[in-house]
Amino acid sequence: MRRTKPVTIDSLLNKGPDQLGRLFNHSKQLQGLQQKLQAALEPELAPHCRALSFSQGLLTLEVDSPVWQWRLNMQRGALIDQLRQKGLRQLSTITCKVSPNVTATSPSGSATVESGFQVNRIMSHRSAEDLRQLAEQMPEPLKSKLLKLADREK
Repeated sequence: MRRTKPVTIDSLLNKGPDQLGRLFNHSKQLQGLQQKLQAALEPELAPHCRALSFSQGLLTLEVDSPVWQWRLNMQRGALIDQLRQKGLRQLSTITCKVSPNVTATSPSGSATVESGFQVNRIMSHRSAEDLRQLAEQMPEPLKSKLLKLADREK
């Protein structure tokens, strides 16, 4: 799938109202497609999946992990049938791409993934000391990197 580059509003307006109207219609079509998709997916999978495009019978979806891609692939036949009943009669196949979401880090140093799992990114004093001891035994490129990592101790 071809990803388009961002364009400025000025360039869209300079191309005339036709370009802006097409962009608006495409946006509305994707929004409607996303609503149909969300209604057809099971509740656990729906928050992890979004519609990217629909063209010539091919629906391209994006999920945030390979696990959800596998679940989606297991339900592909039933999902095609449900989406056809919801108005996508020309749908023939579904492809799925994995694109992990960027996880925002909280002020405490931990990151919360959508699943609720928390990653602790605060290094303890003991871990920093272990890294410093290990660095003493390593050759120079690795030694400096391990010391830099140990300096992240809080």
